[in-house]
Amino acid sequence: MHESLDRCAAYIASRGALAALHRAAADWPHELAEHARAAALATVTATAAALGHPHASAARRRALRDAIVAAVRLAAACDVAGALGLACDPALDAAQRASSRAVSLLAMLLHASAHGVDQRADQ
Repeated sequence: MHESLDRCAAYIASRGALAALHRAAADWPHELAEHARAAALATVTATAAALGHPHASAARRRALRDAIVAAVRLAAACDVAGALGLACDPALDAAQRASSRAVSLLAMLLHASAHGVDQRADQ
């Protein structure tokens, strides 16, 4: 299973957002950091869960929507940290970029799943 996760750009982006957030939130207030960490972890786990379902299935789309919601929560937490001036450093910038990338790639994966785009179709 791990090898198939590493082949998915959305999963890699979700995992990257988790790692970037871990570095950025080290000095944030506890409540905001915990909210962001929970959102980052939920993004990764929901993305992995989605990949465990058949392509274009309702279960996959449901899990991908959950992953997108979590990734947006993560992006919002990073935005709040920046707005509060908690961390004006490269680590926060990296977390913001990584969370935005995760949202984008998850949305693309959802679109492909919703419209029946199957990468195996050309085989």
